[in-house]
Amino acid sequence: MSSGYSPFYILYIAMNIATLTYTIGSLFYGLPIPIYGLKKWGPRMMSDAIYAAVWINIYGVIIFAIGQIQSLLGVDWSSFFSSILQLQANMFGALIQVKSIYYIITTEKISMALALLADPVLQFSSFITDIIFLLQFFIDLGEFIQQSYMILIAIGILLLSLPFRIGKGIGGTLISSAITFYIGLPYLPVFIQEMSSTSLAQIGSQLSTITDVNTLVATIAGIVPELVIIFIIIPMLYLSILAGISLGLGNAIGGSSGRVPFPLDLF
Repeated sequence: MSSGYSPFYILYIAMNIATLTYTIGSLFYGLPIPIYGLKKWGPRMMSDAIYAAVWINIYGVIIFAIGQIQSLLGVDWSSFFSSILQLQANMFGALIQVKSIYYIITTEKISMALALLADPVLQFSSFITDIIFLLQFFIDLGEFIQQSYMILIAIGILLLSLPFRIGKGIGGTLISSAITFYIGLPYLPVFIQEMSSTSLAQIGSQLSTITDVNTLVATIAGIVPELVIIFIIIPMLYLSILAGISLGLGNAIGGSSGRVPFPLDLF
């Protein structure tokens, strides 16, 4: 990684900007012009610069604390990726089986009753494909956060140091989102396991039993509601919780409302 993208280089820039902000604030505070609208920015900018400087100096402590909190939760990124990849492999295997059965239904000479299953089987295969893409979204989001959280926090601190509070809101949100999602996202597979009545291993076992039309029909009837709950409703709930925590913490850090800087649309 080049020095231009190093979080410590970004913090160096942030410290210089915070010094500039403090200097401008002190100039405003000492102006011999009785204009309240201008002079009120003096103490504000001075306190903002000191606030940013504190964040710059505790950056290393924050990074260390994030890792410790994640360890206390008993999760890490390797277990997160392995769990999601295993689920994706199960879905790929089920998709191949379903596509094979669909091919048999649409090409072989079979009864009219079985021919009527063609559309439901096709819809089920599309549903499994959507789940595979959703799992890939979790992987991509995890890789982005794992690789970028230190830089995101540094950029957030840089925005906090800007004069006139022009970056305080988004800066606080960047810091809070990077911290919250780095700690919390690896816990997603555990959360899914704890919130669902059916274990992820059982889901994979049920999908592996799809070998013919009869088992496919039985599986579709029994497993679709579980798949909706496990792969759509529960992850949406968990990501909403993380987003809510991020926004609340960002408001506390930046002093204004913001939005999560990650794309969290699941559809």
